[in-house]
Amino acid sequence: MDGLDPGAAGPPVPEQARFCASCDGPVGRGRSGRPGPERGTCPWCGAAYDVRPDLAAGTEVAGREGRYRVRAPLVRGARGWSYTATRQGDGALVVLGRLEGPEGPAAGDLAVRETEALLDLDVPGLVRARDVARAAGRNGPVRLLVLDHVTGEPLSARRPCPPAEALDAVLGAVPPLSALHRHGLLHADLNPSNLLVGPGGITVLDLGSVRRVGDRHSDVWATTGFVAPEIHAGGPGPSVASEVFALGRTLAVLLADFDHQRNLALRLPDPAGVPVLRDDPDLVALLRRATDPDPARRHRSVEAFAADARRVRARYPARPGDTAVGGDARPWSDPEDDPTRRGGDRETRRARVARDVRGAPIP
Repeated sequence: MDGLDPGAAGPPVPEQARFCASCDGPVGRGRSGRPGPERGTCPWCGAAYDVRPDLAAGTEVAGREGRYRVRAPLVRGARGWSYTATRQGDGALVVLGRLEGPEGPAAGDLAVRETEALLDLDVPGLVRARDVARAAGRNGPVRLLVLDHVTGEPLSARRPCPPAEALDAVLGAVPPLSALHRHGLLHADLNPSNLLVGPGGITVLDLGSVRRVGDRHSDVWATTGFVAPEIHAGGPGPSVASEVFALGRTLAVLLADFDHQRNLALRLPDPAGVPVLRDDPDLVALLRRATDPDPARRHRSVEAFAADARRVRARYPARPGDTAVGGDARPWSDPEDDPTRRGGDRETRRARVARDVRGAPIP
């Protein structure tokens, strides 16, 4: 999102990132050297698909607090496209993030009827939500969350990176995540493409999947490779433990290049084949605990994860600009950290996990 004219153009969704919203099958793939269509019928389930942006440049969007004019598509996520836009009146650049998926609300009551919980938050390191807007999309009404535009580079563009940089990055995400948890909220879609490195440190982006801790009914829209096992259908769903899992997976993906979305979507790579892991058993232990299949064996909070991560980080030399990447440098501690402690409602409910952030800058 850097540059003199951010968001002035939006590339089409790459063919390898096109998937059916109904059955998750690959769609829009080219054959015999010919490009694949951006819209059509899924060959697997027969559902219609369309990966084109549903708001055209120049579209006016009405919000509660103001009006906005769409500039260009920014990125296509699980819920659809987000856009850069200008706020009419002062010309400020904003981001419009979709609050609804292809079949309706993405984040349940919070996203649709209780968005004030986000609009009232002003947390350092968390992108600021300013307004809720509606627009007439190509395929019907679209509800959008108006967010501040933040300059920087997504962590997905930096992977793989050295251990010190990777640890600083995930540690920089802990303070805003911890603040969300204190407000009874979960981010629910933490991954490297939603962590931005900028002049002020790490900023946590994409609030479209934020949900209340006790929400056991809303569909889950998250990024393949960062979804804890208990979020899949039949499990208890998102929790602080699943946020710890996503932090651990984010750290692993920043450290190593492995098939984190397919064969190793729920497992870590063999440390013997990854030099940075092979040479640091403490780093491996941190990752294994954070991504343990059993949520009761993970760190009981993101602060507890940070405490362990800081102990590992202390073994690596300081780097220039550490505070700019890692953000808040306060030492975290959690005297109640107990890997055997269980908590949360174990109620079973249906969850639909969307595919990847299709077209986003995460490989």
